[in-house]
Amino acid sequence: MSITALASTGQQTRSIDKSSRLFLSVMTWEFRRFRASRLFWFQALGLFGFLLLMTWALHVPDQISAGVAGGGGGGEPLSGFVAGTSAGGLLRTLPIILVVLALLLPFVTADGVTRDLNRRTHELLMTTALPTWAYVWGRYLAGLVMSLGLALLLLASTLGMGWLLHLTVTDYPAPEIGNVLLLWVGMAISATILVSNFGFALSTLLPRLSTLVKVVIMVMWIVGGLVIPLGLGGTTPPAWYVNWDPTSGITALGLLPAYAIHLGPTITNEAQFQQFILSVENKVPDLAGWFAPHLLLAGVSLVLVLVAALAFQRSRDTLS
Repeated sequence: MSITALASTGQQTRSIDKSSRLFLSVMTWEFRRFRASRLFWFQALGLFGFLLLMTWALHVPDQISAGVAGGGGGGEPLSGFVAGTSAGGLLRTLPIILVVLALLLPFVTADGVTRDLNRRTHELLMTTALPTWAYVWGRYLAGLVMSLGLALLLLASTLGMGWLLHLTVTDYPAPEIGNVLLLWVGMAISATILVSNFGFALSTLLPRLSTLVKVVIMVMWIVGGLVIPLGLGGTTPPAWYVNWDPTSGITALGLLPAYAIHLGPTITNEAQFQQFILSVENKVPDLAGWFAPHLLLAGVSLVLVLVAALAFQRSRDTLS
């Protein structure tokens, strides 16, 4: 290899190393900004406290009463409860909690790039040697990491309150960690990535409409996660909707029939009744159909971020 080729290779290597350092610098600066933001930590702590309260309120044992058709019970009504941290219990509550998380996520990620435009510091940054890709992707990944941190708070509140109820409420079972993680990954993580990607990408592509982007995302999530499931009532949603619903509101409706309580004549006392309920509610969720589409939606949303990064205009007339 000639001396010229070696010099060219060495120069390219140094250029890549410099770009990588600048990329890490952008992410580090973003993390420092989050760390220094009292508002962000107030939001994070407020979210965690609210999730604990909401988890406690929704996970207080849901009483079930039913008559026994035969056996020693003589048809007398028996009572039991569904544990909120069981798979069946989470399918009843997790879509509601995800609405709360989705209302906060756009404010964490959407303004990663548009913040500089609004503060009129964009042109100053773009006159530096900072590569465009490092600027956009550094801001995006830092916001995504913080969003996933909020999703971790959701998991911590669910498991923490579940164990607290297990220790303080008679017969309340310990959370089935495997079931909780499956539903958390399939519903909470996929939703977090999806909302974060759409918020960041659309705000980067449409910086003047970033506030509208946030409002539209929040309204659509409320409609998809709360309004439409309530509107369906007791009707069975279409299978494709169950599998592809990003809010998991319809997905939960489609999965809940598998956790219905159907009593048999062999149950004669409340202890047997409660054990039967727990055996049903703690079943491993059926992942066929919906789990892969939820993760696929999250992955496809990454394409929108790629489009935003490629279409990002380094030079903007921010003062007009």
